[in-house]
Amino acid sequence: MRYAVPFLPDPDYMALLAAHRERLASVYFRLGPGVPDGRLPGIGDVSPEAVMEGLAALPGVPRYGLLNSRFHDPAALSREGLSDLVLLLEGYLAAGLLDGIVYGDLYLLVALSDAAPSLASALMAIPSVNFLLDSAERATGILDYAAATHFRPPRGIVLDRSLNRDTRRAAAVARALRAVYPEIAIGLLANEGCLYACPFKAAHDSHIAMSRLLPVKVGSGLKEQLGCLRFFTEKPERIFASPFVRPEDAERLEGVVDFLKLGGRTREPAAMRDVVGAYLAGSYRGNLLWLLDTLEALADRYRVDNTALPADFFTRVDGCSRHCHTCGYCAVLAGKFVRERGPVLPHLAAR
Repeated sequence: MRYAVPFLPDPDYMALLAAHRERLASVYFRLGPGVPDGRLPGIGDVSPEAVMEGLAALPGVPRYGLLNSRFHDPAALSREGLSDLVLLLEGYLAAGLLDGIVYGDLYLLVALSDAAPSLASALMAIPSVNFLLDSAERATGILDYAAATHFRPPRGIVLDRSLNRDTRRAAAVARALRAVYPEIAIGLLANEGCLYACPFKAAHDSHIAMSRLLPVKVGSGLKEQLGCLRFFTEKPERIFASPFVRPEDAERLEGVVDFLKLGGRTREPAAMRDVVGAYLAGSYRGNLLWLLDTLEALADRYRVDNTALPADFFTRVDGCSRHCHTCGYCAVLAGKFVRERGPVLPHLAAR
């Protein structure tokens, strides 16, 4: 299996990526401090110079800059408002270190295309996974709208993670898309461990976008008090209902999709070495929660021994009916494998 992974300009992490360059479908990264994307401002910020220097060590790997904020200040979409962003993108492009952008706001894509058509025509426009592309019809529609701009079509797209545990449906969506776009690669997001069909997602993404415009404080406190982390702690069986794909099960998606995306780009480089290394190896001996974006926040409270899970785990959850009140399988797993633990230091949470 090939992987789309975050890029972080950390020497040890970059060495891991370079050693497995042939298995990288792409790398994606924050373009620079202050550039709106789908994560909180200030978290994971690095300078464009540091990013460019590191990207140069990965020749041949597609490189995608993130512009996947949910929405933007309309004033920022004017030609004048876009001028700094255009200059930044042109700098990456002139250095030969940018193949496309991942967008989450079509207003921005259209505005960039109008403001800098020659720049747009040199870059692919990749729809964010947050477009929730759970059907061929929806994906085709999103791609058709982007095709109305000067941007080039994407080489690959990531489908909604609701398809992670329904390989028959994922394969059908992939077949239908390839019939229209024969060259496109299809991916799934493997390690986002949020609630299934997360009801907080739209609001959460909007809070992040607003934090770029207003002094809105968004952090784990809201998730713990009112959101996803509260729901996980109230019913730990929801951990297993989250549609993550373990490293051991990634090979089961061979032939269904072309690559898997790994999240967690605002985590420490050492943590991302653990995550990417585990998926490249196809196994992980440690706390499963440590690998999962969102659920890693609970890794110091709960431990799930990844090696102890039953060998038929993926088979049992593939094609899940989502009738949790009548099934009970995830509750059985939680009773056997979720262990509460005392406070631990972050670097020990993986154990």
